[in-house]
Order: sequence, then C-alpha cells, then structure tokens
Amino acid sequence: MTKIKIFKKNDIFVGFEISGHSGYSQAGKDIICASISSISQSCALGLKKVLGINISMKVDEDKGFLKVELPNNINNEDLEKSQILLDTMYISIEDLLSGYSKYISMEVIENVY
Repeated sequence: MTKIKIFKKNDIFVGFEISGHSGYSQAGKDIICASISSISQSCALGLKKVLGINISMKVDEDKGFLKVELPNNINNEDLEKSQILLDTMYISIEDLLSGYSKYISMEVIENVY
C-alpha cells in the first residue's frame, strides 16, 4: 500500500510524504504507483522549477519514497502560489483514492513544524 501524508500548518499546505508501493500490479505495470509518482513529481517540479521555491526534497526510488517540504522562511507570495500546486496534487490523489482505496491511504497532518 502507498501511504501519503499531507502536511498542513494553520490550514495551509506545507509539504507531503509518499512511501511504499501500491501492490496493484508488478513493477513497471503498476498504474497506481505510476499515477501517484506522476502527480507528486509534477507538483515537486512545479514548486521547484516553475515557481523557483527552494523546497526540501528527499527521494528513495527503491523504497518508493518522496518527501517535499516548503521552506520555513517562504514569502507570502510564493506560499500563496504554492497552494495552487499542492491543492491540485491533493485533489488529484483524493480522486485516485476514491477508486483505489485498497492500494492507497492518505492522511492530513495538521499543525506540523
């Protein structure tokens, strides 16, 4: 099962962590893992390369692990822009979860950091 944690502080998205493989199918044919990877990596790339935010990112491909955190000193304009990408990622995974809850879990962790 792929476990997804969404981090919020004061009702604002500040990061996420994804770990594990869904087990939907064998490696290379697992559409659930591929979907989650595409959604989360697009979000991370958008934050880093499109918005130019200096995110913290940890990756372990073998374990199916990705953790992304916004910097603590992010300015209000970048924080506001980041919410569009993070909210889009959240609702995309929520939609995926609605059809594949046997393979994905997601929790929102409030008031982190």
